[in-house]
Amino acid sequence: YGCDSNIYRAGLASVGMPGGDTVRLELASVYASLPAIDCKRKCQESCGPVFWSEVENDAISAHVHGNLLAGDASLTCPYLDKPTGDCTIYAVRPLLCRLWGLVPKMACPWGCRPERWLTDVEAYGLLHAVEAL
Repeated sequence: YGCDSNIYRAGLASVGMPGGDTVRLELASVYASLPAIDCKRKCQESCGPVFWSEVENDAISAHVHGNLLAGDASLTCPYLDKPTGDCTIYAVRPLLCRLWGLVPKMACPWGCRPERWLTDVEAYGLLHAVEAL
């Protein structure tokens, strides 16, 4: 693959996905459009059940080599490494996770602030754009 910085930034450069490069480029474009945030890595307790689109599911599946995990009664994301607090799918995490801290209704309680807040309309538009891929 080429060195498109938006694909690399989105974590999708090495992910094989149905629909190939076109879908990967479109998803990477949505992800790259998000404002930057200076994350303090304290949001692990907020990692709960998350819905994601079919194309994001394909990216996650490719990233974990088809070993998709199911959630459990703890309501914690199955991709959160509880001992370390690391997201094991961080490079391909779904849009909903990426929106954490970028929308006032999902503001980070630990003080992380984005370079600019997304409006609810913008956030919903991005969610719909990814769902449509």
